[in-house]
Amino acid sequence: MQVKVKLLGILSFTYPAFSKFRYVEIEKGETVRDLQERLGLPVNEVHFISVNGKMVEEDYVLSDKDEVIFFPNVSGG
Repeated sequence: MQVKVKLLGILSFTYPAFSKFRYVEIEKGETVRDLQERLGLPVNEVHFISVNGKMVEEDYVLSDKDEVIFFPNVSGG
């Protein structure tokens, strides 16, 4: 199975290969948390996760062809 993954904001600076959608192979039953760990994204750097345009929790089970976007924490004033 494959999902498309994209990182936004500062995450894309840290992992530039994912500044545009890239395909990642996943196993059946894998969650967003599993994917995040496999990509090496620190938990404290990810604020929101979107799958197919909807915000999801880390325990969301991924399906073939899902589009996953990781949003960083944002600060500023």
